[in-house]
Amino acid sequence: MGTIAIVVIVITIVVALFILGGAVWFAWDSDKRVKTFARSTDLVPGKPGRAPEDWTSATSTEALLHQRIRYAIADVHANPAIPHDADLVAARDRLDDAVFDLDDKLIAAAELSDDDDKRARLSSAESAVVVLEELPKKLWEAPKDTQLTDLEKVTAALARA
Repeated sequence: MGTIAIVVIVITIVVALFILGGAVWFAWDSDKRVKTFARSTDLVPGKPGRAPEDWTSATSTEALLHQRIRYAIADVHANPAIPHDADLVAARDRLDDAVFDLDDKLIAAAELSDDDDKRARLSSAESAVVVLEELPKKLWEAPKDTQLTDLEKVTAALARA
């Protein structure tokens, strides 16, 4: 075997180890960030919510809706295009406010003793959460005008819940 073949094999092994190391680091870092967010009380990334702390892992209807809100709005915040445009940031901030209002409605619903009223409020909140959960995929690769329209529509839907 020639020297060139040995060099090629060594370089291939080094590149493969580098790629494998990068993949392992990415998986570890992603898992760490997800677990950190899951244990936090942030409703919106970087902003603590007002819901009971145990809602981060509870299984009541209100807590599950709260958790779904947290992950959906986190996906909106993960969109890399939004932070680079002031209009989109302002629309996302209005959406964040609507998310807090919706979560406050969940907190209030949890304290209701009238089961029919509670069920109606939770049903309305769930419809709004479904709309919020559909938003992240609509925002990716969409033109700015479409993103603004979608953000405003979802904000209005959350306000109506």
